[in-house]
Amino acid sequence: MEKVLEQYLDTVDRRLRPLPVSERVDIVKEIKSTMQEMEAEGLTPDAIAERLGAPEQLARAYLSDLLTKPQRSGWQKLLTVLAFYSVVGLSGMFVIPILGTCAPALLLCSVAVPLAGLMDCLFWYLFGIQVPYLTIQLGPYTPPPILGFACTLVAGGLLYLLGRGCWRLLVRYLKAVGTTKDSLSV
Repeated sequence: MEKVLEQYLDTVDRRLRPLPVSERVDIVKEIKSTMQEMEAEGLTPDAIAERLGAPEQLARAYLSDLLTKPQRSGWQKLLTVLAFYSVVGLSGMFVIPILGTCAPALLLCSVAVPLAGLMDCLFWYLFGIQVPYLTIQLGPYTPPPILGFACTLVAGGLLYLLGRGCWRLLVRYLKAVGTTKDSLSV
């Protein structure tokens, strides 16, 4: 490589001193390989330096990328991780057990309630018996078994929607925690 290009790389390297050594070496290697490609195309060292621009401006462009990246110190990273696990731990003590219990219980009830209404309706029409715990009663009023069965179907549908909603919330919570955990950079 020509002396002009070596001086160019040295100037860029000096201007990149605020960067960590590994990043600086990578940037200089990248510029050097670009220079070698231009030499292979038949450009003179002066033409290469002219095409790349002033070494100070090139280094400033790389440094501006560094300044636009959010930088956090080791303490900030540690505090971020501690805060994340504290919040997830506390919220998880309530969210996971509540939603994890409510979802299957509501889904089970969404099947049990219409079955109970169906049994009440069948016992009424087949045997003429009102089963005390299966019969729907609204104060002193007892609706006919068919109307009671329709009410249990509606109630079962609502319980199913609530159970499914609880399950979706639980899955969404777990995915959000996993995604946030993966995005933490320590």
